[in-house]
Amino acid sequence: MKGWVMRARENEGLFFTVLLFSIAIFLFCLAQGAVSAVYPSYLKSFVLKAHLVGLLAALVYIIQLPVSGPVGALSDTTGRKKLLIVSLSAFAGVEVLYFINHHLIALILLQLLVGLLMVTVFVSSEAFIRDISPPEKRGEIRSFFGTWVTAGYLIGPVIGGWIGNTYSIRIPFLLSAAFMLLSLLLLSGLRDDRSHGNKASMRDRVSLLGPVRRFFSLGEEICYLSLSAIVLYFWYATKWIYAPLYLLHLGYDLSIVGIWLGASLLPLIILQIPAGILGDRIGKDRVIMGGIIISSIFIAPLGFISSLNGLILAILIISSGSAMIEPLINARITDIIPKESYGEYSGVFEGTKILGCILGPVVTGFIVELAGFRYAFVPSAILFFLLIVGRGRIWA
Repeated sequence: MKGWVMRARENEGLFFTVLLFSIAIFLFCLAQGAVSAVYPSYLKSFVLKAHLVGLLAALVYIIQLPVSGPVGALSDTTGRKKLLIVSLSAFAGVEVLYFINHHLIALILLQLLVGLLMVTVFVSSEAFIRDISPPEKRGEIRSFFGTWVTAGYLIGPVIGGWIGNTYSIRIPFLLSAAFMLLSLLLLSGLRDDRSHGNKASMRDRVSLLGPVRRFFSLGEEICYLSLSAIVLYFWYATKWIYAPLYLLHLGYDLSIVGIWLGASLLPLIILQIPAGILGDRIGKDRVIMGGIIISSIFIAPLGFISSLNGLILAILIISSGSAMIEPLINARITDIIPKESYGEYSGVFEGTKILGCILGPVVTGFIVELAGFRYAFVPSAILFFLLIVGRGRIWA
């Protein structure tokens, strides 16, 4: 009986920690989501060409690529909470600078700064969730956390789209700063007293290639999961940058853009937790492959649909596939990597997502320039199909 009571108290404490942390990161994602509905229009106010919008958007991710591993290693030694508090404090100030800025050069600098702050938040967050997740509940806990993240990105665009359409595309940046301060308040009450135990030397921790070599030396499965992350985030970046521009091209206003982006996240709210539990029971790889197949089939026709009902139906199906992939590739990575290097390897894995976010806007931007919006989503569909082929070869 005593042992059962202790386990119940431990589970209660774990649930409270996961819930508090998830709400804090929800507020950060709500802030980012509020900006996302107006972000393409904001960038377009500085440049005219579609591929230049893509390049501006990619700056956020280009700066993240070389620093994601070192940032993760730093979180192993200094602690996740400290990095989150510093980065969120700075992020709130940067959002205010976006609100007042009217100069392209300043925008470029702000994009680079946001990239550094964003990678710090996401790497530290993923490492913290890995720290507290027992092996038998990794899929479930990562899915629970991911559901809160998705909720922020679902509600945020609806709020930001309405404000941008009714008042100004700059006001959502001020709202974003306010949400980040609330996130900071919650995180300040969170304990992070775990010893992370990364024994690498300081020179090795800040090395750009050392963490990457160690990560990919863990095996073929790591390589495939990393490719899956690149493709998934290639699609995500394409969706968040060029789908809004496609909707505006069709004549829809920013309110509709916000609603559509919100709808794109609804399946991740509903399906992530069931997908995580299912993955823990029948195998994460099977659920991931189901999501990849759905994505490869339904993304390509998106650019050939013009009715709002058709666009919403298509994105709901596509996002159902994403809900099967997103939490489980993260949980599967946690199964493989050693606990003492959760931060470092979370940083490297985050780098694969960043690479997808860089390639998505750049490649799609040139496709749009050459062939028009109808073909904007075809590269994403092709990449998902190649993942199916690659997995078949591994299984063979």
